[in-house]
This record gives sequence, C-alpha cells and structure tokens, in this order.
Amino acid sequence: MVGSFLAGAAWTAPAAAEDDPGPGPFVELPPQEPGVTQRVYDMQQPLQKLCELKAGQTPNVDELKPTVDWKEAGDFGGLADNFVSHTIANLKVPQDGTYTFRLTSDDGSRLLIDNKRVIDHDGLHGPTPKDGTVELTAGYHALLIEHFEAGGEQQVTLAWQPPGASDFAVVPNSALSTDAGVVRVTAPGRKECANSTETPGDGLPLNGVHPDYRLTDLRPKGFEPQVSAMDWLPDGRLAVATWGGTDNSKGEVYLLDHVTGSTGPDKVTTKKVAEGLKEPMGLKYVDGSLYVSQKHELTRLKDDDGDDVTDAYETVATWPFGKNFHEFAFGLLYRDGFFYLNLSVAINYGGATTDPQPAKNRGTTIKVNRETGEVSYVAGGLRTPNGIGWGPEGELFATDNQGGWLPSSKLLHVKQGRFFNHHTNPDGPYDDKPVTQPVLWLPQNEIGNSPSTPILLKEGTFAGQMLIGDVTYGGVQRAALEKVGGEYQGAVFRFTQGLEAGVNRISTGPDGALYAGGLGAGGNWGQPGKLKHGLQKLTPQGNDAFDIKAMRATRTGFELEYTKPVSQATADKLAARYQVAQWRYVPTAAYGGPKVDEETLPVRAATLSSDRKKVTLDIPGLKPDRVVHVRSPRPFTAEGGKQLWSTEAWYTLNRIPGVQPAPRTVHEAEEARLGGGATTNDNHSAYSGRGFVDGYGTKGATTTFDVEAKKAGTYDVGLRYANGPHPAAGTKTLSVHVNGQKVRQAKLLSTGTWDKWSTHTERLKLRAGANTITYSHDDGDTGHVNLDLLAVHPQGSTVTLFDGADRSRWQHTDGRTPQWPLVGDRAMEVCCGDLRTKQAFQDFKLHVEFWLPKLPPDVTGQDRANSGVYLQERYEIQILDSYGDDSPADNEAGAIYKKKAPDVNAAKPPGTWQTYDISFRAARFDDSGKKTQDARVTLVWNGVKVHDDVAIDGPTGAGDPEGPTAGAIRFQDHANAVRYRNVSIRPL
Repeated sequence: MVGSFLAGAAWTAPAAAEDDPGPGPFVELPPQEPGVTQRVYDMQQPLQKLCELKAGQTPNVDELKPTVDWKEAGDFGGLADNFVSHTIANLKVPQDGTYTFRLTSDDGSRLLIDNKRVIDHDGLHGPTPKDGTVELTAGYHALLIEHFEAGGEQQVTLAWQPPGASDFAVVPNSALSTDAGVVRVTAPGRKECANSTETPGDGLPLNGVHPDYRLTDLRPKGFEPQVSAMDWLPDGRLAVATWGGTDNSKGEVYLLDHVTGSTGPDKVTTKKVAEGLKEPMGLKYVDGSLYVSQKHELTRLKDDDGDDVTDAYETVATWPFGKNFHEFAFGLLYRDGFFYLNLSVAINYGGATTDPQPAKNRGTTIKVNRETGEVSYVAGGLRTPNGIGWGPEGELFATDNQGGWLPSSKLLHVKQGRFFNHHTNPDGPYDDKPVTQPVLWLPQNEIGNSPSTPILLKEGTFAGQMLIGDVTYGGVQRAALEKVGGEYQGAVFRFTQGLEAGVNRISTGPDGALYAGGLGAGGNWGQPGKLKHGLQKLTPQGNDAFDIKAMRATRTGFELEYTKPVSQATADKLAARYQVAQWRYVPTAAYGGPKVDEETLPVRAATLSSDRKKVTLDIPGLKPDRVVHVRSPRPFTAEGGKQLWSTEAWYTLNRIPGVQPAPRTVHEAEEARLGGGATTNDNHSAYSGRGFVDGYGTKGATTTFDVEAKKAGTYDVGLRYANGPHPAAGTKTLSVHVNGQKVRQAKLLSTGTWDKWSTHTERLKLRAGANTITYSHDDGDTGHVNLDLLAVHPQGSTVTLFDGADRSRWQHTDGRTPQWPLVGDRAMEVCCGDLRTKQAFQDFKLHVEFWLPKLPPDVTGQDRANSGVYLQERYEIQILDSYGDDSPADNEAGAIYKKKAPDVNAAKPPGTWQTYDISFRAARFDDSGKKTQDARVTLVWNGVKVHDDVAIDGPTGAGDPEGPTAGAIRFQDHANAVRYRNVSIRPL
C-alpha cells in the first residue's frame, strides 16, 4: 500500500443501517479541489443489500471524479460485478432552501447528507431513480453515497433540483469538492462485510485498550506532534521527532520531560531542540548526543552550550538519495559503534516501484560506522521498511509494507546478505541471493496494513514476544515467535486499539510503560476516525485479561497456550470451537496480491492439558509455506467466565516441525522467472494459482522454472497450457531449454479456447539438484500460447493426487480452490461443484477409493449416492449405490455411463470403502484431428474385473468432446455425500 510516505489504510463508511446525528455543516474545511472521492471495494461475492464494511480495509479503487454520473464498469475502476462503492464529497449549497435529490443506481444505494439519511434506495434492482428532499443552509455539507453492485449493469448518478429549478440536473462539479492533494491508498484483493457473529476482537479489529494496560494522554494543550521517531535520554526525558510533511524540511525534535510515572498533559513539558529536518524517521541518543536519520543523511545534533538546543547539524553519513518522495531512512538503532536503519525504494504516485530507480541500492538495511560515516549494506529486497528493532536473542528485525513484490505486509529477520524479494532496476546489492521468507506475513485488511516499529517485550505475561505498531490499521499487534529448522516463524495476534492516532512509533519507557507516537495524513492515509498526530502511553496494570499467550507449531497442528485455564463450558466439544483456514501468497511485480489456494481445514481433535491452559489441535491438511488462520469464536471463556480478549491468530507456517521439506513437484508459471515480453495475466478463467503467463506472441518471451531433482534421471515434465484461436487455430510451438541448452521444440495442441487448459508432457533429463526448464518463443516457433503450471515427476512414477490431506492438485471447474471438506478416514466429501485435477493425462492407471452414504429405502435410482469418475473429463465411470442389484445397467455403479454395464455387480454395501482400479488408453487421432482409434478402458472394481479393454466410441453423458489433447480426472458432484480417498495415477 502506498501513502504519503508509506503504506496506508482505508476510510470506512458509517454503519449502513443507522443514521448518525453527527456534526452539522462544516465551519471550516481543509484545502479543497473540485469533484468527489470515489472508493470501490471488490467483494467477489454477490450482495443482496448494503452492508457495513469491516473496519481496517483498504479500497481497491480510490479516485477523484468530477461528478457522480457513472454508468459502466470503467467508471468503477474496471469492476463490473460484486462490488461496493462509496462516494465522499463536500456539497457546496448556494442558498438556504429545500433541495430535492434524485439518486439513480444499479443495484442498491443510500444518500446521506451531514450524516443524515436523505434517500434509501437499497436492495436488488435495475437502474432506477429515487428522490428525497432535505432542508439545507448555504455553505458546505458532508455528502456520502453508499452503493453496491451484484451483477448486470452498473450505475450511480446523483442529480438535484435546487430551489427555483424547474427540473433535475446532475449535481455540477462546481457544487462538489473533496480534500485536495490527498493520498489515495489502494490495495488489491477481496473485501468483506461485517456480520452479526463478529465483534471487536472476534472477527473484527479491537476497538478498546487492552484490559491489562491503562491509557494516559501525554500531549500538553497545543502540542500536536506527527511522531516519526522516539528515543530516551538517560535522565528519563523522551526525545520525539516530528515528520514535517511530504517533500518538506520542516521536521523537528522535541525533548519531553515528566512523561514517566504518574503524569498527564498538565504535567508534561516540551522543548524544541532542532528544526528544519528533512522528514526524519529515526532518532537515537548516543554518548551525549542525539542522532537523526533524515531522508538523505544521518545527522548529529550538536549542542555546544549545554542548553539542549541544537547549535550545529553535523553530517555523519550520506547514502544514495534520488529525491523521490518515498525515499525514506526509517528507524535508527545503535550497537557497538554502528547505527542501523532501513532505506525505502523510490515509488511512483499510485504505488508502483520506480523503474529505473533514481538512486542505487535502495530497499536495504544499512549499517553506518559512527566514527567514519562509512555505509555498508546488511540486507536487501525491501520496499517500505518503516520499522526496525531488536528482537529475540538480540537479533535484528524489520517490518515491510505491501506493494510490488509484497502481496501483504510482513515482519523480517534481518541478517547479513539476505534478500527479501523486492526487486529493483538496477539490481540491489543482494538481488542475486535466494529469497528469505518472512518471519510473519501480516495479512492485509485483517491484522495490519502499514506496520511500523517492532519492539521486544522484556517483562510481563508476554515477555520475549514482540509488539508491532501500525499506522493505518492502527493500534499494536503482538507477535509470538519460535524457531523451526533454525529459522524464526510464528503467530501474530491483535493486542490493543483505543489510541488517539495510528501508531508510527512505539517504545518501552524506563517506567516499563509502552509509549505510542501517532501519525496520519490526508485522504485515506491514516487510521479512520483518528487524529493525524498523537502521543500516549500504556502502563501495565495487572494480568486480568484472558488471552492467547502463544501459538506453537507441531508435527500435526498447533499448540495454543492461554493466559488462564479454559472453562469446562469451553472444554466441552473443544475441537468444534476452532475454525481453521490456510492460504499462501505469490509475490509478483504487481502491487499487492490476493490470497492464493485458500482452503478451510477441519480440526480432527483438540486436547486440553492438565492445567487447562494449553490446547493441542490436530489439523489434517496443513502445508508448509502457508499462513494459517485459527479462530475460536466467542463464547470462549476462562474459569470464572472471562471472555477471550482476542480470538484469532495468524501463524506463518514456513516449515512444519519434524517434517523434512520435499522437493516441489508443481511450479506455478506466474511464480517463475519471466523475460522477453512474457507477463502475468488473469483475464481468462480456470487457471491455477494467482494467474498465468501470456505475452508469447512476442519473439524472445521466456518462462524459466527452477526445478530441484532428487536424483539425476529422466522426468515426466507436464506443462499446463492454453492454446486458443488467436491469431489462428491449430497446433503451436515453443522451444524447450534444460539448464540453458535447447533440447527440442514442443508442439502444443489446440485447446479450442483460451479458457480451456490441457497438459503437454514430455520426458526430459535432469541432473541431481538444481535445474532450469525454460519455455521460449525462439526463431521457428509460433508462440501465442498461455502457460499455467509445470508438473515434474520421475519417469513412470505414481503421482499421489489425494492423500487424505492435500487437495492442491485439484480445482473446481471454474478454477476455485477445492471446497470439498476433509472428513474422517482421511477422505474428502463431495460439495460445491465438480472437482478436477489441474494436470491433464493421456494414458494412465488410476486408483480411486470411494465411500457411499447409506440412504433410506425410498431414495432410489440416480438419487442414490450418485457421483462419477470422469476420465479425461470425457468418459464417466458411474458411481452409485447399486448394492444387491442382480441386473446391473449401463447407468449404475461400475458402468461406462450409458455405454456399457459392468460384467458383474461387485458393489459393497454403502458405508464401506470401495475401490476402482482403472487402466485407460486415450483415443488416437491423426495430424488432421480425425480419430483413428477409440479410447479403451479396463476396470477392476473391488478386486473384480468388470470391464476388460472395452472400446468407448465417444464421450459419455456430460463428458467433454473427444480430441487429441490430454484431459483431467474429474469427480462429479451430484448433490450426494460421496467421499473419496487414496487417489493416485501412474501415467503410461
């Protein structure tokens, strides 16, 4: 996310269902410009009525518009369906009188003026108008339009009929204004409505101060610091630096006395000791002097006469600086003669990383020799690292903010030579190093939007854990870290809100209190509803709160430790009280990014410790390199009845303890290295992951996959691709390179459309260890194909498609992540649409185990536990409860659907596991596409051969048309609770 100096957050509309009397017309306004602010939120699911958005969410679109008259998707940032829009403006009323407004919308909308409802036009409907009348005085009035679009056409138009007017007209630009020169922060991904089951700290951000802390205001009257840095003097005074605004040299440093202990605004004193600083973001007191990190240099504030006021500004060190508004020097630490700080990269307005960078080696953590001023580079690959601090074991940590190469914000463990995956042109000092994974992902709009200072707690209940401030999500979050495989990972929890401003800097004072410095700016860059300045402290006052103390990964799930014993009421049906989901992120050059491969996981068991403070969760299906979200919705109580303060945890599961990471066998094309015009896209359906690679109409386009081979040998390498009709239908070609050497030209058969995917498999020799496989548009190639993923397996090996936990080789036919739930017996149960493999196959042996529910006798025919196994998505082997049927038919269990009944009925009773072992030979076609041989199938059902090399003369039932391309395995959803397990395939 991009703000006036870093990531930002969202403005949240008032609750949709209530009017807020609020203030009347504005007495004075900040600088204005003509027009309105339009914010659009991508909901990704249809709404039936207006909703209140969850707090802390950033819009997908934030634009200045001249008037409110929008009638197509392009007017809403390209979103066509399933979105919410908010229009925010100041309405300039020319004279007192009665004003009638006409709001035309598709679908529902609502107009509020001065926070009072004027028109309620909610619900599903086409582009219809609705009128409302209000008495207004001359001057400015706050205007808000809430709107949602569920599907079909799009429109929001606001017209008025002022006093004396004979008809309606669109409210003119001259009568509309919005704050001028503000930051318009956006972030991609799905946004959510609040619901009735969610409360602050349980599905929603907290809205109050942690019960174990007491909040104290520290700002004397008239003192309004936009805090950009803080540090402590040995005598207990607090040094505070202030920002000064974008592209200004108005930053200042103050010394505050009487801030510790029992105090308040009437006791705190301030003294300005420095001014004219260029957006200082770090402050450190060392051996009698204050040092400040300005955008362009490290400065010593020299006090020659002992009055604390700076007499000279001494340059200690400079670093590369290209005068971009976003080139900050964040934070300032000191140890053993060296300062440490972070340099952010240059970005364009709108958030994209500037290409090329105006100054080299930005996006780095640097070390500065205090004596010589020499600058050396510790780590690279950072974007907006607005936080640096010492963590567990005295090691160095930093936060970074969402943007290019950062699908979400994150906490990082900084060590010499590490690269954190934000790429620049030219390369930074460590761009050639392997990517170091984050210690924590901080999921956007859920637990953080613009993380700032990380600090280590040294005392109290959470000693050894870290706290992280946030400017635009606001408040402070808590991180409990552990080492797995020698590297940090862990969980983040909500800790506190209730402060007067978003938190840019936090520090532990000599009195043990937490000091929070606030900051915000215009537009939607700042915590909604908060001040743009702030200084407060949180003083510990006991250990009364019931909270999650820590979360630790186990081989089969997690251990959650609580601050108090869990009540018996909560312990009853304990496993059912937890909700678990996991997903991963895919860093790309695009700004931000969505959750990928998001799936819900069951809790198989929950075991309570003897002291009732620890719960061990057994969760099948966990995967490494995922964020795991665990929620235990209220009521969830401790002994004595106290409710859980915050019910959610986000654990970054880079590694599973005790499980050796296996070499990856599936590689997403959009995560590979692209060159020569190859780009990522998502404008066609049913792709895997975040998108696919296109741009292969350009000669020189390349996609390079980094592939690890356990041992040298021949591998089946399957490329999932789409070959549509542009610029012409037919087979197209790319060149295949292995480890830099061209090995052959791949011929990719037509898939008919760009929304249809197949797999081209060939056998390639790989060396043990690291390999590269590149698909390129070389001389003699046609190009014009899209690439989705690469599957790599040893030649002729059996591929596990479902092992009872991992559904990642499957997708719904529309491309959704599998929604079929994991159930007992290491199975998944039919739900929510057909499921198919991402990889397509030609000839193969397939093993499938299935279980049929026992249904009442009056449920008969095709309604009796119906499903099916589709071979190549063309030919169905029927699944049905046919137990006891003496005359099997061609539409019953074991049948090649509507083609041939099984030779015998080998069915077992419902409620028992059954097996299909299928040998399949695909139909053959000549170069012209004419079929020359039928597909053939052999089926062994529960150990009994019921089809023996049977020819299939065409597709069955709802099967896809025949053709020469490989096809997926598809399991049918026929609205019956059929289960599948132990699914494997061996390509022939």
